Amino acid sequence: MITDEELQALEDDFVAAARLAKQAGFDAVDIKACHRYLISELLGAHNRPGNYGGSYENRTRWLKNVIGKIRNAGIDIDITTRLNAYDAIAYPYGWGSDSTGGIDLAEPKRLVQELVSLGLSMINITIATPYLTPHISRPYDQPGRNGYPQPEHPLVGVARILNVAKEIQLTVPDCVIVGTGFSWLRQFAPYVAAGMIKEGWASICGFGRGGFAYPDFAKDIFTTGAMSPRKVCISCSKCSELKGAAWLTGCVVRDSEVYAPIYQDFIKATGGK
Repeated sequence: MITDEELQALEDDFVAAARLAKQAGFDAVDIKACHRYLISELLGAHNRPGNYGGSYENRTRWLKNVIGKIRNAGIDIDITTRLNAYDAIAYPYGWGSDSTGGIDLAEPKRLVQELVSLGLSMINITIATPYLTPHISRPYDQPGRNGYPQPEHPLVGVARILNVAKEIQLTVPDCVIVGTGFSWLRQFAPYVAAGMIKEGWASICGFGRGGFAYPDFAKDIFTTGAMSPRKVCISCSKCSELKGAAWLTGCVVRDSEVYAPIYQDFIKATGGK
């Protein structure tokens, strides 16, 4: 387990990275606090001893320390975060979760208010972890070769993600909240996204795997008013298989000339499993 001393040193490494990003010409840095990577794990570290676990103040200390240190270092760069608002892991091991694994946003709402007070003007909201419960973090039609069938209708998953973003946006109405979870909706995604923004459920609607399949989707929305059903993501999970195995990742279906051979090599390399 990483020690408190290592975590404290890592705070300074993030400050150094922010300084390098500014020197390289970037306008902002994204401190990734989602999908059960290190910072996300700390948010749910109810049983961890020391300065970074146990109480709410301790579990959120690392993220807030880094933001404060970047500010105090005088680095003129915007700070954003992609934040898990709900881990879908039961308390005491998850963040934003109750003892049954259900949603409890009391602490995430408190945190986003504190992050805004620290100067963050944009937060991207996501949930769960694609390595444990992918049907919650990215609803799909096909699970991939080593995945599991959807235990619920994908629309239930989409609604869950969008409603969590809504709750966070209503908590910090002056912050730009980026909603996610639109790709499964295919050509209907722009209409749902527009409704989200109109009703104040989010400020920006972000597309992830859908951008692999359809990189010019935004251009088509602006120029034609719609997304083409012939170009949208079909949620087959092949890009997720490649990404999870750290292979070159793209859409195996829509960009098959490039990525179908890569996917075939990936299958051979993994023994056809």
